[in-house]
Amino acid sequence: MICPNCQTANPVGAKFCNNCGTQLPLSCPNCGQVNPQGAKFCNNCGFKLAAAQAAAEAAALPVNALNRYLPPEMRVKLEAARSAHAGAGERRIVTILFCDVKGSTAAASQLDPEEWAEIINGAFGHMIDPVYRYEGTVARLMGDGILAFFGAPVAHEDDPQRAVLAGLEIVQGIEDYGVQVERRWGLPLDVRIGINTGLVLVGEVGSDMRTEYTALGDAINIAARMEQTAQPGTVQVAEETWRLVAPLFEWKNLGTVEIKGKAEPLHTYRPLRQRARPGRVRGLESHGIGSPVVGRAREMAALRQALDALQDGRGGVVSLIGEAGLGKSRMLAEARAAIAGERLRWREARSLSYSTAMPHFLSIEALLALIGAPPDADGEATGQALRESTVGTGREHYPYLAHLLGVPLDEDEAMTVRFLDGPALLARYAEACRALLVSLTQEMPVVLVFDDLHWADPSSVELWLQVVSVAVETPVLFLFASRPERDSAGWRLIDRARELPGLGALELHLSPLTEAGSLQLVTNLLKIDALPEGTRTRILAKAEGNPFFVEEVIRMLIDQGLIVRRDGNWTAAREIESLDIPDTLNGVLAARIDRLSEEARYVLQIASVIGRQFYTRILQSVLAEEELR
Repeated sequence: MICPNCQTANPVGAKFCNNCGTQLPLSCPNCGQVNPQGAKFCNNCGFKLAAAQAAAEAAALPVNALNRYLPPEMRVKLEAARSAHAGAGERRIVTILFCDVKGSTAAASQLDPEEWAEIINGAFGHMIDPVYRYEGTVARLMGDGILAFFGAPVAHEDDPQRAVLAGLEIVQGIEDYGVQVERRWGLPLDVRIGINTGLVLVGEVGSDMRTEYTALGDAINIAARMEQTAQPGTVQVAEETWRLVAPLFEWKNLGTVEIKGKAEPLHTYRPLRQRARPGRVRGLESHGIGSPVVGRAREMAALRQALDALQDGRGGVVSLIGEAGLGKSRMLAEARAAIAGERLRWREARSLSYSTAMPHFLSIEALLALIGAPPDADGEATGQALRESTVGTGREHYPYLAHLLGVPLDEDEAMTVRFLDGPALLARYAEACRALLVSLTQEMPVVLVFDDLHWADPSSVELWLQVVSVAVETPVLFLFASRPERDSAGWRLIDRARELPGLGALELHLSPLTEAGSLQLVTNLLKIDALPEGTRTRILAKAEGNPFFVEEVIRMLIDQGLIVRRDGNWTAAREIESLDIPDTLNGVLAARIDRLSEEARYVLQIASVIGRQFYTRILQSVLAEEELR
């Protein structure tokens, strides 16, 4: 229920706003008519309100009931995050997901409260599991729905994407569960989901009697409005979230929705499915802007030399190592474009930030790329592509690769893998992958890219630790792109490459661009010779030599209309006095800060108050004073 006074979203069954204390009206679940508090029957259609509300309240679960849905590994992360944040209010960019059962109050009035509670409890499992799978936080159970956050207290740089994926999985799960409910109770069951991204204040709120972890701010009210206006069985996304994830999904444009308190209606979208070939979320391609790699001449020359050696029959490993946004993926894209038309087979596999807990995710991506299976191929098409690719490996390897890919096996093939334990099966996987690579190189050398290796799942790392040595004797070049996270599972592959005798292992460590390099990048992207000096200086200062940061700051300025295209050329609409941090960068920075120890976070918070630059002794003095308090 949205408070008519402060627009705060309140849980189902609330009689007073939990933000401002205003008495809340009662909406009829049958016709939507707003009735005064205490009304027993709807004054429009005569629906029995008291019984329906009592049933809904009986079905409500206490917040601590969430524990039964919470995976142990996620519980550890949440406890650590909340301990580090110490319950204090924090300003964060958060993606909010509201989900509720459509028409639940009317349905509840037809059943005994215990029966309805059984239905809703089953529905909660299908709502909550996807949220935790993508490491969101269920902040509140609301009778027949949930409120979830992606970005607090645990932040990831792709929280909007995780929220949309969770929403789509909830809809699919409830659709299957609804068939069971229909069959047993004869009632339809559907959910509607609303998602929005924005700045909120998160933390523990309440009184001495009761506190809860929640968020306050306009963004949460917009998310609630998205849920209230969504069609049953769908996800509705506000424009702010859509803008951050548009290239990753297929969409239906839903037009605009009026929001109380907003001067202008908000544009909304419905995600339909993930794209088989997703576009780039980062960068300025959507604006028709691009730049060649800047400031990486030495690294590109070394990469070109490794590719030339591969064509001469010498394999190896090249590791591109650098912080987020320094150009690892851009370098790989430019290297791939440079060899177009040459006799090299270039294949790419990428880990995702949420794939770390998905066994063999990276291995499956690599195999699908190696056999050339279409992104949306079903099991039959994947099996056909695998059979064609393993003709030269011998029949004994096919069952293991098919088993790894989840391709159905006939009885004889299944017998070869059925009784193998974990280590033995992993060894057969590795042997089959090596055989596949050797077979593919008979036609032409192979470049196998592992992008975002720092997110690699441990099971894939264990497999490829046994495979990477194939590059010693076969024209296979492994390209590893990773952040310098030495405690990640993927870093073991970089260490392994160093140890292999006879392997040409090369590590290219990327540093931030120089001021001249950053300036060249800005000029390449915008081609603005007359860019006001103050604007240019602010862009460079905010980006600090990070190409991704440069692009995202420029994209923010374009989206805000501060840099516009006139007569085919980009120009500054006016002098820019100050720059905020784009939401896309907030996610990257928040995720990195959340990984710090509690002590390091505290020091960073104190330093942020002092200023952008300061003497170390000033920070030491402030910290000493804080300890005395």
